[in-house]
Amino acid sequence: MSATPRTSVPSSLEAPLPMTLPRLAEKKRLGEPIVMVTAYDYPSAQVAEEAQVDVVLVGDSGAMTVLGYPSTVPVSTDEMLMLASAVRRGLTTPLLVGDLPFGSYEASDEQAIATAQRFVKESGCDAVKLERGGTSVQRARAIVDAGIPVMGHVGLTPQTATALGGYRAQGRSADRALRVAHDALALQAAGCFAIVFEAIPAAVAEALTPRLEIPVIGIGAGSATDGQVLVFHDLLGVYDGLAPRFAKRYAEVKAQMVAGVAEYAAEVRSRAFPGPEHAYSIDEHELEQFRLVLAGS
Repeated sequence: MSATPRTSVPSSLEAPLPMTLPRLAEKKRLGEPIVMVTAYDYPSAQVAEEAQVDVVLVGDSGAMTVLGYPSTVPVSTDEMLMLASAVRRGLTTPLLVGDLPFGSYEASDEQAIATAQRFVKESGCDAVKLERGGTSVQRARAIVDAGIPVMGHVGLTPQTATALGGYRAQGRSADRALRVAHDALALQAAGCFAIVFEAIPAAVAEALTPRLEIPVIGIGAGSATDGQVLVFHDLLGVYDGLAPRFAKRYAEVKAQMVAGVAEYAAEVRSRAFPGPEHAYSIDEHELEQFRLVLAGS
C-alpha cells in the first residue's frame, strides 16, 4: 500500500545557502521556480525563514495589512523602515527587498537614491523595489548606479492604481500589453535584477517572460513566470479585507486566532484560567511571616 502524500515543512537541518542575485539569475536559467512572499514583522520573517522561501519583500501592502491604512499610499518611509528592520532581524537566508513607498522616490534621482540608501543602511535590506515604468525607469537606473540592487514592478501598480482605473488587471488589450512589455524591457535595461508582473493576462506574461533575461515574479500573472509572490496575510487568511482573485488561501489563521482569544476570554470570565499550574508557589513559613507582617501594618 502506498503512503498518503503529505505536505511537509522543509527540515531546518538542511541549512539552505543565503540567496544572492547570481543564484536568482541561475534559478531562471535552470527553470527553477522562485518563491517570494511578503513579511512585515519579526514573527512573519521567522515563518518565511523556516519555510525556506527564496525572497522576502517588505511590501507597502503592509500599510493595509499591518498598519490599517485604506491603501498603500499613506504609508511613510519611516514606517516602512520600521517594518523592514523588524523583518531583517528575523531573516538569515532569503534575499530581503524593501518597497519604496509612494512619494519617496518619484521627485528626483537624488531623492530616490537617498531613500534607497536608508533601506539598505538603516534596515539592512539587500535590495529595493519601485513601481511603474516611465520616470521610474530613470530612478531605477540612478539607484542601480549608486550600487543598490533594484526590483521593478509593472502591470497593476497599487501606488498609482487610481490612474490605472482602479485595482484591475492591466495589459488586456494589445496596446496596453505592449506598454507592459515596454516598461519591463526598459526596467531591465536600467539594470533591475528582477521584475514583478502584477495582474496581467497569463498569456501576456507567458509571451514576455522568455524575452526578459532577468527573473519575472508573478502575482496574478499566471504560471509561466519565473516565480510567484503572495501577500503573507492573504495566503494565511490573516487579513479580512478584500482579497484579489489571484490570492489563494492556504490557511485560515485569523479564524484560529479569534477562536483562541475567545476561549481565553471565556476562561477568564469563568475563572477557569489561571489554574494552579499557571501560578508560582511560596514556602509556607515565608507565607506565614508575610501574613503576620501584613496584618500588623
